[in-house]
Amino acid sequence: MTTRKDILFPVGRVVRGSLYKPQEKLDNHGSPVLVKSGPNAGKPVISYYFAVAIPKVAGHTHWSQTEWGAQVWTVGHTCHPGPAQGPAFAWKITDGDSTVPNRKGRKPVDNEGYAGCWVLNFASSFAPRIYNADGSQQILDADAVKLGYYVQVFGSVDGNTGDTPGIYLNHGMVALAAYGPEITVGPDAAAVGFGKGVALPAGASALPVGGAFNPAPPVAVAPPVAVVAAPPPVVAVTPNPAILMPPPPAPVAAPPAPPAGPVMTAKAAGVTYEAMKAGGWTHEAMVQHGYVLA
Repeated sequence: MTTRKDILFPVGRVVRGSLYKPQEKLDNHGSPVLVKSGPNAGKPVISYYFAVAIPKVAGHTHWSQTEWGAQVWTVGHTCHPGPAQGPAFAWKITDGDSTVPNRKGRKPVDNEGYAGCWVLNFASSFAPRIYNADGSQQILDADAVKLGYYVQVFGSVDGNTGDTPGIYLNHGMVALAAYGPEITVGPDAAAVGFGKGVALPAGASALPVGGAFNPAPPVAVAPPVAVVAAPPPVVAVTPNPAILMPPPPAPVAAPPAPPAGPVMTAKAAGVTYEAMKAGGWTHEAMVQHGYVLA
């Protein structure tokens, strides 16, 4: 008689694992579980694992008091009547408010998205089929469901047959119910302290050193468009004879003095000779790269 039970679980948030990337299944000692027979004997067992945090219901003190939890509880006690009574039974469900550290010293309540939830750990040797919220269309885009998004899992519960008594929570189909803040795995690069109180070693420069590469020319900014006012209306007047005389010739301005020092080319885009020298460029390098006339 089979003890497997199919369950449509409530909507919860994906807080661990991946719906797309397989992992090697590990035993209680952290070693890979190997295939025991068949053509893949000796190879690591592959598992698609992810955890879903389902919000707790007010007034419930244990997950078995929920509709879905009661079904899991029944299967576990049916498959392993004795061991299911003990604290070591592997229910694959974590109290997200627990302050008891795991084997790695981490408390469940410290994990993002765990607090206030029952966290269900789903696994299967096959990737789940993923659908939209009402299941009317399959979603085939890679990584469409990310950590932090909300899903609804249709899966099953069954008793295990391994050395450690417990149950399996297997996923089958997953519906993307809603989007949520994405959960980032690993430390935040902006919070680790990069650049704070760091003294640059001798010879280090905050700007590129000349000759190492061609600096990008400054972005040219278009001059503002002049607003031309409408001409005033023409009024007929009697001209004064004095103003009809041609004006005396205007004094001719002396031509501007030639620029002192090397002449920069258009490629320099307005960057001065002195600025490039300050950046480490030699005169020869500027001539070679076409930034100054020889």
